Amino acid sequence: MRSTPRGRPRLRLVAAVLAASALAPAPTATAVGTPITEYGPAPAATAVGTPITEYGPVPSAIPVGGVCEVEFDHRGALWVEQYLSSQVARFDPGTGQFANYSTPMPLSVPGGMDLDPAGDLWMPQVTGNSLLRVDTDDGGMTEFPLPWANALNTRPLDIPLHTGLGLANDIALGPDDALWFTLGGLDSIGRYDPATGAWSKHPVPGEILGQVGALFGIIKPGPGRTVVFDLPQLNKVATLDVDTHRFTQYTMPTPASFPVGVRTAADGTIWVGEALGMKIARINPTTGHITEYPLLGVNGLLTSILDGLPIGSIGNPLPMPGPIAEASDGNIYFSVSFPAAVGLGNQIARFDPTTRETRMWSTPSPASYPCDINVHQPGAVWFGLLTTNKIGRLDITAT
Repeated sequence: MRSTPRGRPRLRLVAAVLAASALAPAPTATAVGTPITEYGPAPAATAVGTPITEYGPVPSAIPVGGVCEVEFDHRGALWVEQYLSSQVARFDPGTGQFANYSTPMPLSVPGGMDLDPAGDLWMPQVTGNSLLRVDTDDGGMTEFPLPWANALNTRPLDIPLHTGLGLANDIALGPDDALWFTLGGLDSIGRYDPATGAWSKHPVPGEILGQVGALFGIIKPGPGRTVVFDLPQLNKVATLDVDTHRFTQYTMPTPASFPVGVRTAADGTIWVGEALGMKIARINPTTGHITEYPLLGVNGLLTSILDGLPIGSIGNPLPMPGPIAEASDGNIYFSVSFPAAVGLGNQIARFDPTTRETRMWSTPSPASYPCDINVHQPGAVWFGLLTTNKIGRLDITAT
């Protein structure tokens, strides 16, 4: 069973959700197996000078649906999270068609996704204090309420509103075939076993201000029998052994680097995007040694600006990395998109671990904010574009 190669920070700001929801009525709940709408082939845009192709916009109930994470199912369809519109879309790369599905609870803020061994898609509902299972055959959805921190539960009244303070943001299938997820509101990591229905909660040693993790908390399969996750507010990355429940924490060498992207490579090392440190880092979990690679410099900053000029694409010029993953060519790819006062980013970057060379490509859409990356398809990197409500594909064979 493969697991999700995520590694992206997503802004779960309540103000952003409320502002977006004011633009249009909240989406209604979808009957099992019934998509909200079917759409024809999506227009593709490829600008001269970039190997990136964009598809969409992704259909949404509001103008900016919040496209972020993308995940392939076992049949090759690409599922697209829209956290502002509380919808999940299914994209067929062969036909270019979308089908859109709304979550049972309006304004549920669906979080990071992963597949279970049966092929179903799972994600947290950040404001809904629950996990959501999506049947990838028909789009049918089932909610699983978290057993902690329930603040409002109106299910007995048949009203699809429920809230809580768990603030689960991201989820990953562990080596034990259980679902592990962040619980920023409880300073913990949660576990749910789909086979038995058992829940457990594991407080993270020393964690404070876990609500920051609720905005940027990322979890994914780790080396060996672990899951790995970021602790940006503590300037750390941590692993949790799924058998012994032992935590191991790694402090980043650069103070206040704000690690917001984590990913385990094929050799068992952990790669990290340090957003405010403007570096990427490699952690050797065997020795605990951390090697950092600065991105700010003539080769990184100037090259990224110049590469965007021929296609008229602009965004945050500072190399502030987020999601990170090792692709099929053995190189490390990451989004350069962390929001800053100077604007939203619009680049995908490649780092060669052997030569230590970095190359960046701008998206055809300006200030697009690549919000997540997926490397499951050989020869390509797929990602969501938050501000333009599109999905993108970087052809790594053409780079």
